[in-house]
Amino acid sequence: MSYSKKRIEYNNKWPNEVIIFSAQKAFLELLNDKGIINILRPIKLPLIENYEFQRLLSFKIDIYEQLPNRPDIGFDLAWRTFEAYSTYIAKKSNWSVSKTWKITNKISEDFFINQYNNNSELNSAFKELTKAVPLQATEYLIKKLFEEESSAIKSQQRQITDRVKDCIGNELFDAIEKKYGDLNADTQRRAGMLLQILLSGREIELKEKKYQLSQLQIIKLLINGILYTYRNERFHGDAFSPFKSSLTKIKTYAHSYYLLISTYFFISQLIYKDYPNLIELSEIAKSLNENTVRYNLVFEKHIKK
Repeated sequence: MSYSKKRIEYNNKWPNEVIIFSAQKAFLELLNDKGIINILRPIKLPLIENYEFQRLLSFKIDIYEQLPNRPDIGFDLAWRTFEAYSTYIAKKSNWSVSKTWKITNKISEDFFINQYNNNSELNSAFKELTKAVPLQATEYLIKKLFEEESSAIKSQQRQITDRVKDCIGNELFDAIEKKYGDLNADTQRRAGMLLQILLSGREIELKEKKYQLSQLQIIKLLINGILYTYRNERFHGDAFSPFKSSLTKIKTYAHSYYLLISTYFFISQLIYKDYPNLIELSEIAKSLNENTVRYNLVFEKHIKK
């Protein structure tokens, strides 16, 4: 049956019958084979009665109801929570910055990097997370940076470009664009592999010059490059649902799940920043690392595809 017919059938039979698409069936079988109910597990929280915290927690709980089938919607909700929590902290701290990406930059500079520097377990957990970035996520960013776009969405592409340049610097960006900017399937893949290396903290060489990102640059590239670009496309893009398409594969799930567990990682760090006396950073690190371990176990054959 064609996917056009399958989507019509889904529409006409719901709610009496829920049609399972082939990729979803394969993914659920993969989870079962690995003995995993869900890749994402929440950090344990103490009772916090604060209204603003409870408001943000309500968004966070919505994430769980989308899993395991729709990590893309889970990510949308996680990003909404992360943005709202970041803005709340910025207002509470009387910061003068108002743009969301400038706020997340300041959070990375003032909070996240210090948490990594002061807790080896959290630092190790974050490094394991960045080593696990799937090729589909880095290729996706490369595509959105360098593909030819219509004038109607050029402004969105410029926003992504500005954010990535801010993360890695103009010199490295220009070197990547010069070598890989004439985009085709091969250059997109090789540039995506290059970003995987950079995000893992390793050194690369372009035009006989060596580059290596600092941990702060990696944090910013993950947030304002990898995560933001996917969120932006889902908000503005003209595309099929990623899990109701004939193009859906296991690596489609790997992409969305990586974005979800990464955003959840950062939300957890914001909670600790707000309530350091109620939550142990080492416990957060342990929980977040276990999410990455489960992710790698499920998608080990698909991260490099």
